[in-house]
Amino acid sequence: SARFAKTTLHRLLYSMQKIGYVDQNQENGNYMLAQKFFELGRDALPYQRLTSLSKPFINALMLRFGESVHIGVLEDGLVTNVAVCESQHPYRIAGVVGDSNYAHSSAMGKCLLAFLSDTELDDIIRVHGLPKRASATITNRAQLMEELDKARRLLVATNICENMEGVVCVASPIFNHEGKAIAALSISGPAVRMEQGLETIK
Repeated sequence: SARFAKTTLHRLLYSMQKIGYVDQNQENGNYMLAQKFFELGRDALPYQRLTSLSKPFINALMLRFGESVHIGVLEDGLVTNVAVCESQHPYRIAGVVGDSNYAHSSAMGKCLLAFLSDTELDDIIRVHGLPKRASATITNRAQLMEELDKARRLLVATNICENMEGVVCVASPIFNHEGKAIAALSISGPAVRMEQGLETIK
């Protein structure tokens, strides 16, 4: 095992304590892992498994359709990218791992919102609202509910210039072994190319 100078170790432990990953026993000064550390491990593991399993699949999809492929999860009511495979086109649309978007205006978001309970959905709308992101963003609750109903029935959702002008996305939910929608997969590209091949992708 690596050996650290005592001062280095104390500095590391102090930094980890400051951000909440370790606690210090006030009586004897010993350090222990904090609850936050275990929560981090628990949350990260399913995504690590998902991203490693999905890599060859999303790469194959990108090569087949020529557009960027994303996998996203719902975190604090927002869609967060956990895997991205960028298109090879010089003019492409690709998110960054860790970036978040509003759920109501993204295809992946609609796929994930569609399988929430009414209470969970209400909470997200109360916290984030339905802000207008682009000219075609759905900002009306009734219209959003229609979109979510369609996503539930067809297992496909679209974002036609709703999150960003000139960008089209098609997404589908990813279910775990219990039948719970844990993530979504999307294919995104410039509207000029995507609108021609939309039916094929769906």
